[in-house]
Amino acid sequence: MNILKIFLESGLAAQIIMVILIIFSIWSWAIFFKKLFDLARIAKRSQIFLATYRLHRTVKDYENLRPLLNDNPYGQILKRGHEVYKELKSGPLQTSPKLFELADNIRLAMDEIKIGVIENLEGSLPTLGSIVTASPLLGLLGTVWGIMESFLEVRARGSAHITIVAPGISDALITTVYGLLVAIPSLMIHNYLRNRINRIDAGLDKFIDDAFAKFRRGLIET
Repeated sequence: MNILKIFLESGLAAQIIMVILIIFSIWSWAIFFKKLFDLARIAKRSQIFLATYRLHRTVKDYENLRPLLNDNPYGQILKRGHEVYKELKSGPLQTSPKLFELADNIRLAMDEIKIGVIENLEGSLPTLGSIVTASPLLGLLGTVWGIMESFLEVRARGSAHITIVAPGISDALITTVYGLLVAIPSLMIHNYLRNRINRIDAGLDKFIDDAFAKFRRGLIET
């Protein structure tokens, strides 16, 4: 089947719909490869950071991690938590029993950074979701339009000969095919990226639990 030939022989409405679907397809694949690059970069830098982080078991050792704090989400979270930790330790309540109660401020600060990281990673997922939803609907629109044109031709000519209805039916079928060819890969891309981001989210939550426990322990140490 020569899709290009069918495209050139289709009606104007079908061609417009197919062009939109082609743009959607290119858009979804561009998002996919961009996200793959971003996720691979984050995974590599995070792996380096975590390997070093595990060698530093106390809050006092975190100063040695400064060169690794800014280029990965784990480091950014730890950096913010450490900033709030130092503010509490050097503040007016540093010797007060209430200091331990304020430890939740550290977790809140780290959670805030994590939310920003996840929101940034999820930035293009709504677009992919819209493409997944809109593509079959556009294909359906082309289907309905093609069938409508076929019946209009039948009514205008007073004949239901195959040469009259075939062009409209062809337009109807090809737009449906285009819509599915765009929607199915886009759905798989969306689900794959969502799964990757969910794993990062879970990893960051686990990291925050570990770092927060160390920060809270450090608050009661002299």
